[in-house]
Amino acid sequence: MVDIIKGQTPSPYLEASPRCPATRGIDEGKDAVGYRLVGARKLRELLQPRHKYFEWAQGYLEGFSVYEDSSRRLCYPRVKIPSGSRLNPYRKTQLRSKHSATSIKKLLALKDRRGMEDFKVAVVILTYPRKISEWLSGQKGDVGMAWRMFNRFWSEDFSQLESDSSGQGAYVNLHKWKTEEPVSPHYHFHCLIPNYRLVEGAGPEDEDGEKSSAFQKKAWSGPGDLAVPFRPEVLDALKKAWYKRLYAFAARHKLTRFLPDSWQGINVWVEYVSWNDEIGRMKLMNKLNYQSRHWVEDYAAYSNVWQGCADPPPWLASYNNNARVFGWWRHLKSLTEGVCMEEKEKLSPFTGAPMTYKGLMTFDGLMKVSDGQVGTLEFEKGKPILGMMTVDDLAWLRSVMLQL
Repeated sequence: MVDIIKGQTPSPYLEASPRCPATRGIDEGKDAVGYRLVGARKLRELLQPRHKYFEWAQGYLEGFSVYEDSSRRLCYPRVKIPSGSRLNPYRKTQLRSKHSATSIKKLLALKDRRGMEDFKVAVVILTYPRKISEWLSGQKGDVGMAWRMFNRFWSEDFSQLESDSSGQGAYVNLHKWKTEEPVSPHYHFHCLIPNYRLVEGAGPEDEDGEKSSAFQKKAWSGPGDLAVPFRPEVLDALKKAWYKRLYAFAARHKLTRFLPDSWQGINVWVEYVSWNDEIGRMKLMNKLNYQSRHWVEDYAAYSNVWQGCADPPPWLASYNNNARVFGWWRHLKSLTEGVCMEEKEKLSPFTGAPMTYKGLMTFDGLMKVSDGQVGTLEFEKGKPILGMMTVDDLAWLRSVMLQL
């Protein structure tokens, strides 16, 4: 699909999401509610899932942590799991959001320290055909097999796509499930790849006359906001390289009959986001959160609708979606030594800047200071959506407060 925005020429980048270029943010004049509950829809969906699988993993609210972001006061639920179960989906959501925020803090610190003015990220999704995904789900060493294949692709193929492809960094997750139907296997990799690479010998000389490494911006194709990660011929080369890896894997396991006849039949998706505007910052945080999520979050949403569905199959139930990092991203901690990681410091979902912590608030306290008018803030593919809690929403919220 070619993206066309009124007043602009069509993007030459066929793989770009139609949501990636300019998207308007919030109209500040309409954001007059004093307090907004962040992620109210997901809270209601995941705190107390209805499927029997979550019988001993029900969550309750202890109150709300309140943060000030410009003129807004954002409320974040504080959750308690009386049973101590680690399977509560909403708790999983909170944990990965916390982890993602830490990664974003380090990434921003690196950006500021190294003068990465035009910071952008390519989002690359590499998929396995359905039948090969199904075969993998039946193998004891499925995760190891998939990652070994990706490791070879990254070190031997991706780094050789162009003359300036080496020295890149990546944050990668392996998903084994379909978002809409988690009980069905769908193996695919989500990759975040910034447009800066670390080049050996490109920095200033040290006392011994040895040149240090330095970050250099990797050229993207196209002018200004229309610049994209890969030229059409390079994007084709990327797909061909992934197909070659798939074919070698399938040949080893006698699965070539499940492959399309050519590289043009495989699914490799590419999007891109920029940190240079508010909507881009929201999208990048959303991308990191999205690919880091635990499968149990999607299973809870699915089983709420299909309450008679089977429990998670063994290939899924035993899986932890742990990210792996490549290239310079592996050294992000040492590259950003000294970055403040205060426990209560939370980044604004709009700008990525630290917010001011205002303290804890009970449900009754929230009702009092807001006169019962509590707003909501959701994000749909990185786009902020404002709403209001209804009488029914507030009644539900009260019903899940922990009774001491």
